[in-house]
Amino acid sequence: MPLHASTTCPVHGPVPADFQWGLVAYHVNLPGYDLHAADFKRIEQNGIRWIRIDFTWGRIEPKQGGAFDFSYFDNLVAEAHRNGLHIAATLGNGYNTSMRPVAPLWTQKLTGPQYVAALSRYANAVTERYADDVDSWALENELQFSLVHVLLGWRHWVYSDETNQNIMRTLSQAVVLHDPSAQIVLTLSPMFSGWEGFVRQSAQRFRFDAVGLYSYPFAMSSAEPVGSEEQVAAQITLAKQASGGKAVLIFETGYPTPRRNFWTLREQSATARAYQATYVQTMIQSAIDGGAMGIYFYEYLDNPEEWIPQERVFGLVEANRTPKPAWIRYGEIISACGGPAD
Repeated sequence: MPLHASTTCPVHGPVPADFQWGLVAYHVNLPGYDLHAADFKRIEQNGIRWIRIDFTWGRIEPKQGGAFDFSYFDNLVAEAHRNGLHIAATLGNGYNTSMRPVAPLWTQKLTGPQYVAALSRYANAVTERYADDVDSWALENELQFSLVHVLLGWRHWVYSDETNQNIMRTLSQAVVLHDPSAQIVLTLSPMFSGWEGFVRQSAQRFRFDAVGLYSYPFAMSSAEPVGSEEQVAAQITLAKQASGGKAVLIFETGYPTPRRNFWTLREQSATARAYQATYVQTMIQSAIDGGAMGIYFYEYLDNPEEWIPQERVFGLVEANRTPKPAWIRYGEIISACGGPAD
């Protein structure tokens, strides 16, 4: 059961019985994000039933062409199932720098065709091994946003449009071959204009079953995070239209809790934590009333190992596993809205 159950359900309409109450649980290969048995129990007790796990290529194939090491992910899968959690797996995330070590650093030296060939080997091995364990596969990680990721220092460089298309097609084909009944999610950011074209083009080139939006309506604001309903609903509607009516998930959304305001440098720890809890409620209402089939909050844990200060404090839980108000609010809302579908 969730930690508390005093909050009323904030949505205006019915909550889908199969709504995915989710959490981004493991996404970057940094030690501070490693999950342990107690983490899965804590997540389950808060009412969450879907966790996003990045099957990080760099951890699975640290040496190019070498033996695959699945030991960490075998353990994650076992613990998730032991606690009744569904897995939404990210496949082929191309972040490949020391700031964001997800893909192997050795991929920095590869040409486009070489990268796709190596990616295919990894993707087929992962989807074959976990075909009976993963419920949803996410393709890459906002690949249409790759130039911004390069500027942030998360990707080594931008490949050509043709290579990017081959990357997405390769990942989709691996899932279709080894786990055809699983849901395939196209991930993207609606922050900049033109993203609908990426969805339409993708629908013509490879299979995907849902659109996973990375929605951050308050990314650049320090104001109280309320009033996002129309913006998020518009994103969901456009995603449905561009994809030909496919399901839409708010696949990543979050609100950081910095100790100091980025602009004024004033202490704001308590305020930021209160705003994060408000954000959880606001985005749940926006997602469900807007017609989304799930929401995944970024992220489970704070991590002081992150290079960018803001990235260190997106967790709903502190690095030492102390829950923030947002964690408690999330559990309350899940319970108030009827609880998860098991």
